[in-house]
Amino acid sequence: MKKWIFTILGWALIAFAVGGLFTLAANLPAKGYELRFKEPVSVLQANSLSKAAEDLGLNLALWKEESETITTDLGRSSVAQRISVCGSPTLCFPAAYLYGSAPGAEQWDGCAISVGLADALFGSREVTGLELMVDDGKRRITGVVEGKECFLICPDVTTSDAGYTAASLEIKSGNNPRGTMQNLLQSAGLSENDTVLLPTGTLRQIINAVAWIPLGVAALLFLHQLWRLAPLGKMGRQVTGFALLLMAALALPHLLAALPRWLVPSRWSDMNFWMDLGNLVQQSLVAFVSLTNSIRDHLICTQILAFGGCLLGLLAGALLLELKKLH
Repeated sequence: MKKWIFTILGWALIAFAVGGLFTLAANLPAKGYELRFKEPVSVLQANSLSKAAEDLGLNLALWKEESETITTDLGRSSVAQRISVCGSPTLCFPAAYLYGSAPGAEQWDGCAISVGLADALFGSREVTGLELMVDDGKRRITGVVEGKECFLICPDVTTSDAGYTAASLEIKSGNNPRGTMQNLLQSAGLSENDTVLLPTGTLRQIINAVAWIPLGVAALLFLHQLWRLAPLGKMGRQVTGFALLLMAALALPHLLAALPRWLVPSRWSDMNFWMDLGNLVQQSLVAFVSLTNSIRDHLICTQILAFGGCLLGLLAGALLLELKKLH
């Protein structure tokens, strides 16, 4: 096989993988984090969580999933998972909408439905404005969200029924999400041992960082070629090299400041910090691996699998470029 074929296939795979990584990162909330409760919270606990989140300046959405039979005015029905949300529906389910938009947090007579449920009930996806009959009355469809499973998203105005099994949060400020979650649970009187934290915001940062690695390598290779071809004498190269090193030294503090605080130790030689960081990463991996079988968690699992597929694409592209050198 000719070398140019390896080159084209290799760079094409890398380009598709990088594009996929950026798309995956865009579909995850930038500052979003998830809590899963081992037992459904009571009305008192739900109210305490809402109050504690407000005091800490956090956006909070409590939610739960229940199986329910949904019917239309024409008598067609389908069993679906109802996601009842106390708070912003877009916070707990940040998926892309094909038509319309998510219902408002206090739009008790509105709902959003999945593509799968729209096909099952109407045989069409352009159903914005139509009505459905659910257990608590009629609801008007405000939007159609991506998803092959049959589900609908309904706002709950109050926490009177409680029974929420999960919470989604948005941290507006601060770079220590786990510490913020611990403060939230303590303020609400909940035990950290009874909850599982899913750092989806951190997952987005990791995916973004991985996506930038091939671009950074390509930029360095390009600069290296410019350096070789630049008509600079010995003195010119020394001056230019010193200027580049000085720019890198000046940029380093800003790069470190952009990293989350929990990722930067007070002393780089502090071995306890690195051991604690390793345990933290292990806890996060276990949390993602042991996700429940909910619609929301199924979406997260799909994104993680897609992340793995993009990584394989990057490795395959790099392997093809290396094979080109061997031929």
